[in-house]
Amino acid sequence: MAFWRRDRKRKTPSGGTGSISVNVFDPRTPGPVDRPGLLLGERRLPRITVSSFTDRLTAHARTLHPPGTGPVSVIMQHRTFAEEDGVVFMGFAGRPGIVVRMTPQLRADLYDLGEAIAVDGAVLYVDAHEGFLRISLVLPEMAVELDVGLLLREGNVQEFLASAYATETVELHIQHTTHDRLLNYTCAAPGLRAVLDEGFDLYTQPAPADLRASLLAVNGSLNPAVRVPLRVTGNADLAMAHNVEV
Repeated sequence: MAFWRRDRKRKTPSGGTGSISVNVFDPRTPGPVDRPGLLLGERRLPRITVSSFTDRLTAHARTLHPPGTGPVSVIMQHRTFAEEDGVVFMGFAGRPGIVVRMTPQLRADLYDLGEAIAVDGAVLYVDAHEGFLRISLVLPEMAVELDVGLLLREGNVQEFLASAYATETVELHIQHTTHDRLLNYTCAAPGLRAVLDEGFDLYTQPAPADLRASLLAVNGSLNPAVRVPLRVTGNADLAMAHNVEV
């Protein structure tokens, strides 16, 4: 991870301006936070009580530079946030991203998967339930759906929903533990806004006491009414820049 800070008053040895500081930091470690929920259109989501990647990286950047430093750019790659055989939803830098890191247990490798996604796209099922969203990512050439239960109190979830709602686009960032190939696509997600509007009053209710049990109780089939196709429109940038005022 690199923090880029522009200093207009100081010249570098090469005659340019700016400075770079590098610091090791794992933004996947969650922490408490309390801030207003984000907006989906004109409706506000519940309060955020679990910090997002944005919250954690913003706070960390401010510990590295004295107050009054000015704007600091936090540069990250999607692979930083990946979890093995997990699906991570995030909206860091205002970009709605779905990050997947597979092991051989889930799929032997990524061969043929990228080509199939480019041609056939993928599908999200965005299913509202009492107090949570069940989102299923269906990829071509895959024997299983990738099911995730999302709670609205989590900052990453709200940042993903808010940015995806605003643009009706989603980025796919898929990697595998056995090789370095990265699949990175931008996808149109027509109909996503309507699906989120339809289920709003249900998934914004208080969270279930046991999310895992609640998810297992409803994941027997896919609901065609909440099907959102993901059509590939291009390659997504691998790096993200988030500006922090220090």
